[in-house]
Amino acid sequence: MYNLLIVDDEDIAIRGIRHGIDWSDTEIAELFVAYDAEEAKEMMQEHRIDILLSDIDMPGDNGIELLRWVNGNKPDTVTLFLTGHADFVYAQQAVHLDCFDYLLKPIDHAQLKQCIAAAAMKVKEQRQLVEIKETFAMVSEQWRQQRPAMVERFWQDYLHDRVSAHPSRLEPILGTYDIPLQGDSLIRIIVVSIEQWREEWSARDEAIMTYAVKKAAEELLLEGRAGTVVQEPNGMLYVIDYHPHSEEESGLESRCLHLIQQCLTLLHCQLSCYAGSPVLLQEARAEAQRLLEQEKNNVSQGGTVWLHAEPGKSKSINTAFEFPFADWGSLLSLGKRTELAYRVDECFDRLLERKANYTELASYYFGFMHMLFGWLNERTLQASDVYPANEWEDGAAALKSLSKLRAWTHRICAMTADYSSKNGKTVSSAVEKVQQHMKEHLHEDFSREQAAELVYLNPAYLSRLFRKETGLTLTDYLVELRMAKAKTELANTNNRISDIAVSVGYSNFSHFSQAYKRVTGLTPQEYRKKFQNI
Repeated sequence: MYNLLIVDDEDIAIRGIRHGIDWSDTEIAELFVAYDAEEAKEMMQEHRIDILLSDIDMPGDNGIELLRWVNGNKPDTVTLFLTGHADFVYAQQAVHLDCFDYLLKPIDHAQLKQCIAAAAMKVKEQRQLVEIKETFAMVSEQWRQQRPAMVERFWQDYLHDRVSAHPSRLEPILGTYDIPLQGDSLIRIIVVSIEQWREEWSARDEAIMTYAVKKAAEELLLEGRAGTVVQEPNGMLYVIDYHPHSEEESGLESRCLHLIQQCLTLLHCQLSCYAGSPVLLQEARAEAQRLLEQEKNNVSQGGTVWLHAEPGKSKSINTAFEFPFADWGSLLSLGKRTELAYRVDECFDRLLERKANYTELASYYFGFMHMLFGWLNERTLQASDVYPANEWEDGAAALKSLSKLRAWTHRICAMTADYSSKNGKTVSSAVEKVQQHMKEHLHEDFSREQAAELVYLNPAYLSRLFRKETGLTLTDYLVELRMAKAKTELANTNNRISDIAVSVGYSNFSHFSQAYKRVTGLTPQEYRKKFQNI
């Protein structure tokens, strides 16, 4: 529906149009009237006027002046002139000001009605065009807001080999996302690794702080140049410079160092930057993997800048490093927290001196976890008994840094040693089980290997553990048990000495007699005679 305004200084002309035409079968909703240009302007300020039917020759501003005002203030209004002047100058001005139609009085009402209907169609078309423009503007704004996320998703897919690198497939996608690159363009990738937060953040706060690091990397590393920063689900950042400068390395290094310093000071996090050389877009995947490998192997030097490392090379360890987990397990069992902390620092100091890589840290981690859960197993404990907040699970994340892995190890060892000292027995369950086995099988042959298999431990480790906890070797302890039983038998029974020897595991009487004299200072016969006489 449309609103119509009739402007004429002659009342009879207005009444003729207003009442002489049947508007009921048209799309005119309301019909307004004005008697001069000023009144028409006021009316148009107060009401929406879709169609303006105006005379030209009026007191004050004429119709041409009114049309000029309408074009400047109400451009969506469609204007028709109905005048008694067939003046070419007026008609020329009207056409120049984009008047919809120029009608001469007198005019047949049916013809006027048709002209008004045509003007209504013009209004309808303009409305549709406005709706299209508004829709386009809304979609364009949505596109503008969503484009960074779509560009980031494209780079994630491309770097993880989910998008073809062939120029014929790649270039249309680059065009779609308005990325200013071609299939043979050079780019530079800088990996930004967040190594450690200096504050304890919740998951939500850490996500917010990671976003802050991302924006800082965009500002300080790209410095307004074309490019983007891509965040991986694990928090790793790729800074992709679309048009890398042929700058001195010192310039790139200084920007990276500035980012590291700013993030340390303002965002409370330690990070390192791994800057690659300019490479062709098709080589970006291999370059990203090379930088990630370099980041993974850097476990000892945090807060640093790495420039253009040689591809395919990583640190190597010439000699194997045997981790002292068996001794650590003994110290845990005895609750010796201070000594254990010293041993842990000693181990990590050696790793730092050796510039250990990720592979060696992974070896350490899995060895430590094997020792830890072996300790729990021996005592039939659940991990939650000792680590109520599942602190042992944090070790995998700590593998990114030698310092973080050291701190996690200290924390776990302290919790374990404290638990052991508060809840432990005189000996561990493994040693207790071996002791009980010896008592029940004194008459049988005994071997260290058999005992170790019984408690699922390494024989050498069992020997060290047994001596740590009892002060005796396995053999000495077994001899003490055998001699103690033999003493009881000799003093309280009349069993033959040879039978007693067999009952405590000695098939050779001579060996039994020698062993008994070493322990008691008497032969079995002398011991029986002495104690039975008493």
